[in-house]
Amino acid sequence: MRISAIAQALEVDRTTAYRIVNTLQHAGFIERNDSTKEYKLAVAAFEVGSAYLRSTDLHSIARSVMFDLRGRIQESVHWAILSGDKSVCMDRIESPRGIGSTGKVGRAAPLNAGSAGKVLLAFQAPDVREKLLESSCQKRFTANTITSVQRMRSEIERIRSGGFCVSLGEGEEDMACIAAPVFNHAGQIVASLSTGGPIHRFSEKEFQTQAISEVKKAARLISEKLGCPMSPNAQDAA
Repeated sequence: MRISAIAQALEVDRTTAYRIVNTLQHAGFIERNDSTKEYKLAVAAFEVGSAYLRSTDLHSIARSVMFDLRGRIQESVHWAILSGDKSVCMDRIESPRGIGSTGKVGRAAPLNAGSAGKVLLAFQAPDVREKLLESSCQKRFTANTITSVQRMRSEIERIRSGGFCVSLGEGEEDMACIAAPVFNHAGQIVASLSTGGPIHRFSEKEFQTQAISEVKKAARLISEKLGCPMSPNAQDAA
């Protein structure tokens, strides 16, 4: 489209249309054909659209699995993604018991303050993981928060080996969480699936064993629905 057509479609004058187009072009969302003087969508627009489709697929696929998981363990269930150097909760299903985890949709949490963040950290590519390690171990929230890079490296090895993470009182003293990784068709981690609640319930050995098994099973099912034939092991992932 040319500037005149864009101005007409937006119902603004040409000067305003030019300013809008210039901003979008600078950001990489559109590009100009110098010979025809027409503008078209560029790579950045495609990337945003693709990211939206990916997240929408994950949300719709995960939702039914989350409800099923909650029914089996009777605790709140959530999934989170890595955003910058934080774990961000994208969806949550409340515990039927009334008292579940305190995580809210849209809430960003440090990577060292619970199992969801540590799983997201553990399965990143090695170079990304190393960059995140330094920034993610700086702040302590409880006596159980890991603030040592060396200790976090050891924790990462355990997470990658077992395919899950148990967090007891790391972000909040009276809360606990169990998480497992979700992988896409390329075997790359795209989210962490977790369940959380009061620490006294998650400290019970029998329940903890059951919850670990169920969370891993649910995360594996979502991964398969996203096209990952099987959850990568510690040696294959990242």
